[in-house]
Amino acid sequence: MAFQITPMALVISSLLFHQINRHWEYGLSAVGQHFAPVFGIRLPRVAAIAGQVAALPLALLTVSTAHSLAGRLTAVALAFYWILATHRRLSDHSWLGWVAAAVMAVTPAGIHPFVARDLLACVYLTAALLKVNDEYLFTERSAGRIVTAHYLQLLGLPARPAFLKTVAASVIVAEFTAGVTLLVPGGELWSLWLAILMHLAFGVSGNLPFSVVAMALWVTVFSPDGTIDISGDAGPVWLAALLAGLVALTLGRTATGRRSRRWLVKDFYQGAVYGALCAVAVVSRAEGPAPRSSHVMLVHGLVWTAFVVNFLLVVTGVKLEWAFAMFTSLRPFGRSWLERHRLMDWPRYYALTLPARIPKSLLREIDPEFLYLATRAENVVHEGVVYHLEATARKCDVSFAPQAMTVDLGVRELVPAPADPPQPAPRRRLLAYPAIAPKSLDRRYLV
Repeated sequence: MAFQITPMALVISSLLFHQINRHWEYGLSAVGQHFAPVFGIRLPRVAAIAGQVAALPLALLTVSTAHSLAGRLTAVALAFYWILATHRRLSDHSWLGWVAAAVMAVTPAGIHPFVARDLLACVYLTAALLKVNDEYLFTERSAGRIVTAHYLQLLGLPARPAFLKTVAASVIVAEFTAGVTLLVPGGELWSLWLAILMHLAFGVSGNLPFSVVAMALWVTVFSPDGTIDISGDAGPVWLAALLAGLVALTLGRTATGRRSRRWLVKDFYQGAVYGALCAVAVVSRAEGPAPRSSHVMLVHGLVWTAFVVNFLLVVTGVKLEWAFAMFTSLRPFGRSWLERHRLMDWPRYYALTLPARIPKSLLREIDPEFLYLATRAENVVHEGVVYHLEATARKCDVSFAPQAMTVDLGVRELVPAPADPPQPAPRRRLLAYPAIAPKSLDRRYLV
């Protein structure tokens, strides 16, 4: 077996894997909907369909056939077009994959293993450090406890309180250890094995696309020439694909636990891809990247500076989404050591009311399930989403009657803002905070 692929092509393939997974899970009925654009720019339906369906395949084709700088930059632009067509939420791993591809497009091939290593280390350390907060570590609302308890329930296993109390600290230790050992000379293989187990756990409990994107970067770490060369005996790769596929098939679940035949096939396929990538990384002939030139120091400086800034943007309240703050128990309105809304002009949230009459034309543009969640009494909606929802509603001669909300720390929830001065109108803004959030500051919150 002989097969070669560039790291940039592999990373874009992992993003395509994510998109295929979403279409597999949710079907194609929602393709073209763009009522809550992440970047605040609502695309026409035809443009949204092209971005959600065709952009990544074209990016992969371009980077695989046109090896010039122009070809690589075109592939990056197409991948960003896909992100531009994303709505409701941009996942952390989607942003990670795009950033990795963008950096690889403008750096020499020999630098790519260092890019991948630094990105992975920064992601693990960021995720670990942002979890060091009171709610995640010590409360029953901890995202680590909630997700673990729900998953154990789906498996039919007991969620013992004593065990759940150890989960939060264990995740922090695992992520922090993976990040640190990856940076220690000679520690790359130890970090890889820890990451394989960690991402397998994350994957079977609901996020294999993130695990695949991460493992694509791990394969790059162990490809010192900037080319991923799979040659010789392919037995370990096929065996790992089979075993990981069976693990995902056995341990994977939906949110309700039930899985259709189509979903079972998807779980096996996702696990097999993940297992194959793990095997490629493990059997690589390299022990990890070794410093080669002054360009490497420049990469280190730029990547780490970017992640320090990214971390500070979360702490100071500029953003919460696509910041590698996944399942950290951080909240849009502040909690524990991060009372972000006191530090800046944070995005406004609005309560929406479902119109008495719902035109069919409105439901063709806005997903009914999202509309149901956005208008529930216990939820509030980001103003960037309200801006587009209300514009769509007014075209259909109805209104969601947006009510600006403000935090009341006395009752620990969002309450209607005073009528005087007049309520501010929703602004077109990036979805750097969740599209929908609970009104109560004490309600469980997982994103």
